[in-house]
Amino acid sequence: MTLLALASPVPGALGAWLDARIASGLVFALPLGLAGLAFLRFLLLKRLGNSISEPRDPVGRGAAVGLAAVAALLAIALLPPVLLGAFRPEALGYAPFAPASAPASPSSAFATFGFFALQSLVEELVFRAFLLTLFGSAVLLLARLLFGTLSGIDEPLRARRAARRWFVAGLLANAGQSVAFASLHAINPNVTPLALLNIGLAGAVLGWLYWSEGSLLGCWTFHVLWNFTLAAVALPVSGMSMGAPVLATGIRGAGLPAVSGGAFGPEGSVLSTAGLVAVLVFLIRRSARRLPTGYPPSS
Repeated sequence: MTLLALASPVPGALGAWLDARIASGLVFALPLGLAGLAFLRFLLLKRLGNSISEPRDPVGRGAAVGLAAVAALLAIALLPPVLLGAFRPEALGYAPFAPASAPASPSSAFATFGFFALQSLVEELVFRAFLLTLFGSAVLLLARLLFGTLSGIDEPLRARRAARRWFVAGLLANAGQSVAFASLHAINPNVTPLALLNIGLAGAVLGWLYWSEGSLLGCWTFHVLWNFTLAAVALPVSGMSMGAPVLATGIRGAGLPAVSGGAFGPEGSVLSTAGLVAVLVFLIRRSARRLPTGYPPSS
């Protein structure tokens, strides 16, 4: 794991600092995150019985959901600025990325993917598996104190109450961890208020993938592929310019910052805002439609 972190695509002192933070963070993230995930699956879900259908489904489905979500967001965030010529030097407001990226190196794909797989895993373990589970547990405990226990959980009306309690607890807890996730990026290079809003929205998407699937596969898949794709085509990732991209795209800077994200990368664009809101609403509505109705099935 440590060797993968040392293959950081981020150049210079920033890359060295990031390597050290990820390598040391994994020591704390693994036990915290795995404990949170075990608590979610083997205590919270078991207490709620069969009321919550989504986390009971095969966990491998989460990776497919994360893949579909990130593909949609990449299309929304990248295709319009490419078509508008935002990455060409003649674009309005064009500024080169600093530091300039090295020549493309397809052979760096494995190391770059490994770095982002590890970096994303650390953040998912801390913010989703641990923090979101902790916040969600606190909200469910408060609901139990205020509204009582859910006895007779297999009865249709009780099942509906349990499922809706789970749903609301997830919404509240997800908002809390999203703010914490955005605050982690507040010191990133070239950060803007819009970029922080988008990071918070991304945290909410990742959080709902975790909460609704009861697994890290969906949010981890989304996180890894988003970061890796940006780095592979020579775009900044959360304000940090990468070293050698995987593909020779000719991208060296960006103009039209409202649609390209400027120096922060696509995560700082209004297109990402719209895309993240659309993906988040879709995921939450998808979960809401699967809530039990509270009525027994007709014979």
